[in-house]
Amino acid sequence: MKSKVLAGFSVLKNSINKGHQRSVKAKKNILASFIIRGCNIAISLVLVPLTIHYVNPTQYGIWLTLSSIIGWFGFFDIGFGNGLRNKFAEAIAKGEHELARIYLSTTYAILSISLQLYW
Repeated sequence: MKSKVLAGFSVLKNSINKGHQRSVKAKKNILASFIIRGCNIAISLVLVPLTIHYVNPTQYGIWLTLSSIIGWFGFFDIGFGNGLRNKFAEAIAKGEHELARIYLSTTYAILSISLQLYW
């Protein structure tokens, strides 16, 4: 069985290293992403019982609620971060520094207002 597993890894290694240099790099990054996601899931599964053992269940519930709300802000960015990055880079590339400042301040204002409305 060990030889079959090693043969499978050999086939995987050979298929990853075939193709253009950029394709090989993309394949390696995809594989690394899957490995990192798997480690993230494993850590999450171990973290829950350890945290409950460290704090009481009520404190764990409060901690979980607060961390979930903070995570929602990152998830529901609504594209402000990417939109700012694109428009800001475009304004800087064109030399329109005042417009870049306006984009930056407007994005911060909208995010601050939405944060205040949420809380």
